[in-house]
Parts: sequence; structure tokens; C-alpha cells
Amino acid sequence: MIRAIPVILIALLATALAGCGSFDSRASGERLIRDYVSKNGQGNVTLRSVSCPGGISQHAGRSYNCSITLYVIPTRTAHSGTITIHMEAGNKVAINGRRDVHVS
Repeated sequence: MIRAIPVILIALLATALAGCGSFDSRASGERLIRDYVSKNGQGNVTLRSVSCPGGISQHAGRSYNCSITLYVIPTRTAHSGTITIHMEAGNKVAINGRRDVHVS
């Protein structure tokens, strides 16, 4: 039994490390969108809601869309649409400017 403990600990450690650095499409996309709107909204646009799909495999060069609702403060209007999230190497994500923002 005592010899089994190190084997069990090694197995648990390997399982824990396997999750490190894994890609979470939902959290990565939503965090990026919050930062993007905060930085580029210039106090005139806020994010009312954001929803990105989970479970998307990370492949550099691919993209996915997240649903958003933006609120324009000066006109007091809400606009729904999507933002395209681009996956890059190293589990990174990016928004490539206004061309990735699709709102009505």
C-alpha cells in the first residue's frame, strides 16, 4: 500500500498538469471582449451582455463568434450582434479591429 501512494500522487499530478494551459473559448473570448469594449468604447459604449461558445478546440488561424449587446450611452440605445474572435498560437485570442464587430 505504501508503494501505491507515490504512484497515485504522480497520476494525480499528471492529471492536474494536463489541465494547465488548456484553452477555454468561453472565458478567453468573453474576457477579450470586455477588455476591448472598455478600451475602445471611450465612455460612450458599454457592454450589456456577452456570450461566447464553450468547448471550441484551440487551433491557430481559426475563429469563432460571440454574441454581444452593446449600449450606446449618448443615444440610450442597445445594439445586438456578434464579435469575431481569432485564435492565435499559444492559446491567445484577438479581435482585429472594427471589422470584427458586427452590430445592428
